[in-house]
Amino acid sequence: MTFCNVCQKMNADITVKDVTGRFEIDAKSIVGLMTIRMGEKMHLLIEGEEEHLADSYFEKFDCTPVTIPFS
Repeated sequence: MTFCNVCQKMNADITVKDVTGRFEIDAKSIVGLMTIRMGEKMHLLIEGEEEHLADSYFEKFDCTPVTIPFS
């Protein structure tokens, strides 16, 4: 399963941001993800009902999810 497929399965808003804060991309958009340069460090922001499951969803990818409490 691809990164985008995993994002699409989650019941949460998922945003990929570069470390400089110059851009944000909806992680559920394959077209948006294709604009990211490979090898760049990014922040993965997860907000929603399943944010507490982020570690299990993304365990096979080299990333550390950051969760924002759902209100």
